[in-house]
Amino acid sequence: MSGVRLASRAGVPQPTVSRVETGRRVSDPEVVARLFRALELDDAEVERFVGLVREAYALTAPRRSDAGVSFRAGAAVELARGARWVRAFEAVVVPRLLWTAEYAAAAGAGDWAGPSLEGEGRRFCFVVAEVGLRTWPGSGECMPGQLAHLLEVSRLEGVRLGVVPAHVTPRVPLHGFTVYDDAAVTVETFTREITLTDADEVRAYGEIFEGFERAAVFGDAARALVQDAAREVRETLGFIH
Repeated sequence: MSGVRLASRAGVPQPTVSRVETGRRVSDPEVVARLFRALELDDAEVERFVGLVREAYALTAPRRSDAGVSFRAGAAVELARGARWVRAFEAVVVPRLLWTAEYAAAAGAGDWAGPSLEGEGRRFCFVVAEVGLRTWPGSGECMPGQLAHLLEVSRLEGVRLGVVPAHVTPRVPLHGFTVYDDAAVTVETFTREITLTDADEVRAYGEIFEGFERAAVFGDAARALVQDAAREVRETLGFIH
């Protein structure tokens, strides 16, 4: 059968047949499947060949530079509500999932309602650099309530709150991030919320979090640092207001 005749029967352009005949890649493996079907092979043979084609395309598909990256707004809240294990690190602010309404308003986040931190079998680990306890949005009037909330949260079952002391720097904290199970990571920039789902990237962020977690103090030691920050914040606010 001529290439022209095969192309006509398969409903594809003739150059496509030439590309397949010479072993060059076409845009869609289903195009190759149409050629097999046009040859009127047995159904079992068609399926066997089509399976081989799909496998070959899957193994040799070029990886997109944006694979595993999403910019969909609101993904973090959805992930936090569904994840069983959430790990969050922040270098200069309080982790978003722990924001009070007043802190969120001062940060310009509008009406913020974080997901519940309670639920059977759910685990949360929050690590914040000590400087984040002394950095506030707006006038700072939200901080006493925000730091009190951290102390309250630190005593919840299933929640661990860690503070990396100011003199400890396991690595340069380029930005904050949150890891949801072993499935995704969210990173916030000034203009976007980025969700990473590539397995290698999620694994890398998990290892980075573990480094900050090892450098942090927890329990009474962490609460003592929060209380120290609260006292200094109250004193500072007393001077400037």
